Amino acid sequence: MTVTQASLDALAAHTSKRRGAVSARIEKALKDMRREQAEITISSVSRRAKVTRKSIHYRPDLLALIRAHQPLAAVDTAAPPQATDGEPSIVTALRSRLTAREDLITELKATLRERDRTIATLHGEIEKLHAQHTPLTATQRSLGPGADTERLG
Repeated sequence: MTVTQASLDALAAHTSKRRGAVSARIEKALKDMRREQAEITISSVSRRAKVTRKSIHYRPDLLALIRAHQPLAAVDTAAPPQATDGEPSIVTALRSRLTAREDLITELKATLRERDRTIATLHGEIEKLHAQHTPLTATQRSLGPGADTERLG
């Protein structure tokens, strides 16, 4: 199989057409994300444009546009929580998060207990109503709903 100049030209035309389409999709995704004020990262743009991240990295002009829209993270000037008993601050922070989660779990369990008590009370009321209900006689059942039962008396 020999390669002809016509096949090379056709391949080059197809490649440039594909590159143009990918660039257009990336630019459109970037424009839409700016309009929606969505977080703009290389990954999010590539997902929105349905292209690979490599195709974005391959285009330095589009890569510069994306990086220009990435927000700068502010440096936290607050001091980290002080470590106690010689523990690293990360351990202290994780302990405080764990304590907060345990408090939330305790609150949710109390809510569930209250809901269970309410359900049990309502089930008791239903049982009382069933016990008070007098069963229909055979004649009343044969007449069906809405029948005049006063004449039977």
